[in-house]
Amino acid sequence: MIRSLFIVLLTVTVGQVVAVESETTRQLDFEVFLNDREVGRHQFELLEQGDSIQVSSTMTLDFKILRIKRIQYSHQANELWHSSCLVALQSETEKQGKAFAVEAKTDQAGLLVEGPKGTQTLAGCVRGFSYWNPQWLEGDNLLNAESGVYVPVAISSRISEQDNITHIKIVLPKADIDLEYDATGEWLSLETKLLIGGTLRYQRVF
Repeated sequence: MIRSLFIVLLTVTVGQVVAVESETTRQLDFEVFLNDREVGRHQFELLEQGDSIQVSSTMTLDFKILRIKRIQYSHQANELWHSSCLVALQSETEKQGKAFAVEAKTDQAGLLVEGPKGTQTLAGCVRGFSYWNPQWLEGDNLLNAESGVYVPVAISSRISEQDNITHIKIVLPKADIDLEYDATGEWLSLETKLLIGGTLRYQRVF
């Protein structure tokens, strides 16, 4: 499925037939915790071919707040990147029984994004929340695959001298996201404060 979607989107979006190149597939698996309690999973499959990469991700969460309110969440997304820019996106999300979708595709004007909040065209090289590639976490805005909103951000990074871990902080209007990477650039963890309370944390499963 991921291979066929990659080929279709690459042909339509990039607008040219590319020569068959060697493919590399990677899988990233994270356990998701709310404070110290495991509440779900977030898994990524990356198919790289030449200058393009197809990213398929699936996330599920199921937990209770204060043992009263139950939170159920699922999210599935397919992204196509070409030459470090996001050129196509399809996502479906369900929160508390409410479903919504986002679709983005490239035309002559830029990246046309259709989501719950309406339609917009983004010019230039659009970036998203590419946690799996820290080199692409750049810019003043990142496209949220769940909402379709082009979110203003401030991004900073530092390297710990003790363990050579790279720490990247993404500051958003309502929350911060803290990421960790090892010396080779492998994504290790994510942490953010939730508006509903508590700390959401990703821990890489090897």
